[in-house]
Amino acid sequence: MVTHDASTSFFDPTIAGLHDAASQLGWSANFTGPSSGFSVEEQVSILESTVDSGPDVIATTIPDPSAFDNVINRALENDIPVVTYNTLALSRDQMREKYGRALAYTGQDQVAAGYVCGLAMLDRLPDDASLVTPGLSDPGHSALSARADGMEMAIQQNSDIELTDRLNYTGDSNEGISRIENHLTSNPELDGIMGADAFTWFIGNALENQDMTDEVVGGGFDLTTDTLEHINNEVLNYTIGQDPYSQGYMPTMQLFAYMDRGIPPKDYATGAEVIDQSNIEFAMERSGGWGELRNFHNA
Repeated sequence: MVTHDASTSFFDPTIAGLHDAASQLGWSANFTGPSSGFSVEEQVSILESTVDSGPDVIATTIPDPSAFDNVINRALENDIPVVTYNTLALSRDQMREKYGRALAYTGQDQVAAGYVCGLAMLDRLPDDASLVTPGLSDPGHSALSARADGMEMAIQQNSDIELTDRLNYTGDSNEGISRIENHLTSNPELDGIMGADAFTWFIGNALENQDMTDEVVGGGFDLTTDTLEHINNEVLNYTIGQDPYSQGYMPTMQLFAYMDRGIPPKDYATGAEVIDQSNIEFAMERSGGWGELRNFHNA
């Protein structure tokens, strides 16, 4: 299983799901990806080495619509089944044109999930709200850009609230939090800010540092420990979960069904779960064990 960013704790439940499934099947499994942050170039290089190693099956994210063409075709030509998870920058028709088949995908519909995020923001804004900022860590990441599209669409279609330009807060915590703080102080009329990725906790840190948690509604994506703690402490208002556990478990099970039973893999939607004060205790309890499960599998 190859990802575009192996440096983030977001994928802890994905790794746990991968190894849960592999242990149940008697398979060996490996999760890998760029260790220094999001990198399409490094991910492609890792995939090239993975294909060379001759695995039985591969699951990978595809965050760029063209960079993966050669390596995926080479895997398929070597009779290595490939499925995708979490991030897929191609439509089914595009995959048929590029690979001669549509690769099964386990994950969110990114635009729809962004739309849910935008609606969640609208539900929590005051009646006189007038300005909201969408943000993301990397504009070149197809899934994040698609989520930001959905976030903006929800605001524009369901309110008269204005949107600022998208704020690129990067994946570096010091730089990201600083950029968000600068944005907050230079936009004193801001009513809400939402992030499109696992670095939503940067928003919480910035709001807390600027003592603006009561003035600005904060929300975004993913169930990282820092983001959940911010919600529990009423620093952030909500976040959107995408079931990363199933993004590890389901592709593995589907590949087994294909290899051993001849059942073709199918798309599996992991949905968009809104986490706020009403269900934060359950979310924190569930998310608190991923590290322990990784340790159990020695992963």
